Amino acid sequence: MKKLLIRRISFLLLAMLVTVFITFTHAVAQEVPFYWDYINVNIDVQTNGDMLVTETQKYVFTSDWTNQRYRYIPLDKVDEIKDVTVQENNKIIPSETGIENNQFWIRWQHQLKAPESHIFVIKYRVVGGLHINGDNTQVYWKAIFADRKAPIQAAKVQVQLPEALSGKVEDFQNFGIPATASQVNPKTLEFVANQAIPPQEELEVQVTFKSEILNIPQANWQKSGFFDFDKVFNLTNFMFLIFFAPIAYYIFSAINDRKCPECEKFTLNRNSRILVAATTSHTGRQRVTHHCTNCPYHNEFEQVIPVISESSGGGGGGGGGGGGGGGGGGGGGGGGG
Repeated sequence: MKKLLIRRISFLLLAMLVTVFITFTHAVAQEVPFYWDYINVNIDVQTNGDMLVTETQKYVFTSDWTNQRYRYIPLDKVDEIKDVTVQENNKIIPSETGIENNQFWIRWQHQLKAPESHIFVIKYRVVGGLHINGDNTQVYWKAIFADRKAPIQAAKVQVQLPEALSGKVEDFQNFGIPATASQVNPKTLEFVANQAIPPQEELEVQVTFKSEILNIPQANWQKSGFFDFDKVFNLTNFMFLIFFAPIAYYIFSAINDRKCPECEKFTLNRNSRILVAATTSHTGRQRVTHHCTNCPYHNEFEQVIPVISESSGGGGGGGGGGGGGGGGGGGGGGGGG
């Protein structure tokens, strides 16, 4: 009798724990009670290389939610972000800025009585945001950020170039979510998302022109971002060199694999995706993607995967999944909410 009672109590406790877990999981997985009706981004390139960015974000709140909004931007591929303002109804509203974990954040508060919508205009100056690589300079910016909990129903990005670049664009393209790219006039490029943008998806734009036109120096982050081989291999101690030669060779090989055959910069991303897994009796196939984040170079091809040797032991998993074209190369991005 006691065993039966203990069993029933144990079952009841287990059922309660499962119920609590399901309820908690459902609450965590629930979507936030807002979405973006649209985000429009204008990037106004200055002759000194600065970019004046204007983000117009329309929030639609379906039920009560926190009245604090935020936007943060990674600083790894810019020198500085400054001159920040946040506006609503053509009036500047109070905002705070700061830097945390190498990200520049903007926060502001507003009145909220859902259901209702709010349109915020966020403006900031990006210093050192252009990518300058030899003969080519690029506007390379993740205009629609990925780190979000809510979808964006529509998005448009415009890049405005100075008069000196009128009609002198070498190439323009976009990465991430599918979008339609067009040249509105000799100084304006436009990128319009073809669909709603779910959380964790982004829209990145790239506009290329000749470096000699603006003739501006590389940003500080670019100057310090490359491996200085002269300093590393300027060794006088022969024994020290012999000891570290294998390590140096391995590092050199790994870095050399990132060398782009077109612009010859160490900015080549190599990704592969298994199409047909190899077995002990049949070869496999994988799609290999090479994409340069500093020039238009992009190459995709299929590669044979050799038959797995039975002596190689019990088996690993499939190869790493390839990323979407071009992602990860530009500045900007970050998140908001």
